[in-house]
Amino acid sequence: MREASDRSDDLLLDDFLTGEQEAFDELMRRHEARIFALAFRMTGSRADALDATQDTFVAAFRQAHKFRKDAAFGTWLFRIGINACKDFLRKRNRHPWEGDEQLEHTAAPGDVERTASLRVDIVRALEALPEEYREAVCMHDLGGIPYEEIARLSGAPVGTIKSRISRGRRRLAELLELPAATTTSKDET
Repeated sequence: MREASDRSDDLLLDDFLTGEQEAFDELMRRHEARIFALAFRMTGSRADALDATQDTFVAAFRQAHKFRKDAAFGTWLFRIGINACKDFLRKRNRHPWEGDEQLEHTAAPGDVERTASLRVDIVRALEALPEEYREAVCMHDLGGIPYEEIARLSGAPVGTIKSRISRGRRRLAELLELPAATTTSKDET
């Protein structure tokens, strides 16, 4: 038997479904950082992101037998992660930026403040996007999921997905430029 780390995600999932718990543990190790990054971006809080990440893997554990292999395992898991974050935020009935984000940063205090401010701005900007734009941008830009797989998962044509990502990015840029644009216009006068 090969080591768990030598097997593909599909083989690990097959082995898990036949009773090998270690196979699912390896899948979690492989994908945990990516799912946490998604959850952190969507919830805005480290504690909430940890809970949403756990919810994602619990759901994947329970639904593993439903995976049809019409997309990559990582793509399927990322979709579960998005749904887990949405459910988590709905249950909490709050906006992500109201969280109790903890920064683990050892830089100078000014750097920590700028980093925290930027994170809050990004989370708010993502939250301001229409849901279909936010999902497409998160899946593609954070998850690295190809357009075709996002289209399959969402049931939308590839062209629509490309358009949502483009429009979502443009809107994010507009939302994140507002403070800088205000400063620039004052300086130019």
